[in-house]
Amino acid sequence: MDSATENRVLVALDMMARNGWGIERAATYAKTTRRTVRRYADKNNLDLKFEKGKALELKRKPQAKVEDFLTEIQNGLSATAAAKKLHTTVPTMAKQEIKGVPIMSKVGNRWEINFIPVKEYSIVYHGDLIGFNDAVQGRGALSGPDANKPKNKRKQDEDYADIWYQIDVEGIKSTLPIEDVAKAYEDAVMQAARKALESLGLKNAGLVRKFSRNSAVLSDMVSKKRDGTDKVSVLENMTQRYDVSLGEPKNGIDERFDPTGNVSFEPVKKFRGKAKKESVDGIFQLFYLRKTGQKKYGPVNVKIPYNLD
Repeated sequence: MDSATENRVLVALDMMARNGWGIERAATYAKTTRRTVRRYADKNNLDLKFEKGKALELKRKPQAKVEDFLTEIQNGLSATAAAKKLHTTVPTMAKQEIKGVPIMSKVGNRWEINFIPVKEYSIVYHGDLIGFNDAVQGRGALSGPDANKPKNKRKQDEDYADIWYQIDVEGIKSTLPIEDVAKAYEDAVMQAARKALESLGLKNAGLVRKFSRNSAVLSDMVSKKRDGTDKVSVLENMTQRYDVSLGEPKNGIDERFDPTGNVSFEPVKKFRGKAKKESVDGIFQLFYLRKTGQKKYGPVNVKIPYNLD
């Protein structure tokens, strides 16, 4: 099993364990199959409980539920509700510790957590490249990390390219559960990318003259007061096309997570009350894909500020 397949299986298993999803639903969400999840579980001695007439579920020991338990409480559930969701009890979870410190304490009649899980994720955002007069660039049939995989070879065209942008974000931190991370950071990622790639910050007088030879483009340049400058955007310089921009990420945002690694447990006293400003590097690339081959343009590094609070 390659690393990408294993990662999808781990996402499916996490959905089963934390949300109580059956194996079919979890495998579909993670873009894998029930058979692959079963095979991985058998090989790694994971206890998949099966009862006739019920969905296949993943059983875990209390210590393995600590991260999810704390995450659910951090994101709004009570200790009782979090325990019920994870098929355990509050007294059982109250006995769990991190480096000798209980994961939660009783304050009056209320349980309060002592740690907040902070995890690193990798996310891929992709979407259409938009040209002058809001024209989608390329064929518009394929897009994203899966576009050039063997399963899509028949869908590729010899003459017309599928064109898309892709932003790979590695190591972004979050206190959110897996299924919420990509959407939560979408605005921060796209705002940073548009600022870096669409702003008129590069001098290229020759390209500006080329643009102005088209009467419709020249008219638009005049209306936007661009006819008196020799500046273009990074995207325009990269594509040699006028007024190109990044379309909205598609619903099929590709999420690549490792549910088992890169988690730190931050003490609540250290975490709360601070802005927790962070930044991460995003790698931007353009892809032009035909059946005869794929071309890449870039990469361009994009600094993405975000707030962990």
